Amino acid sequence: MDVLKEEVIRVYRAGDPEEPQVYRRGEVAEAEPAVPRWTMLVDNLFI
Repeated sequence: MDVLKEEVIRVYRAGDPEEPQVYRRGEVAEAEPAVPRWTMLVDNLFI
């Protein structure tokens, strides 16, 4: 699988490691609680 081709961000959390939160283009990804207050527009990762 080509993770860059999919253009999504998957955030895995300790509370539910089998079911990641998926962020797509146009959405803002966040990494709470691992990285407090960190956010990034998904589009910025796939230029």
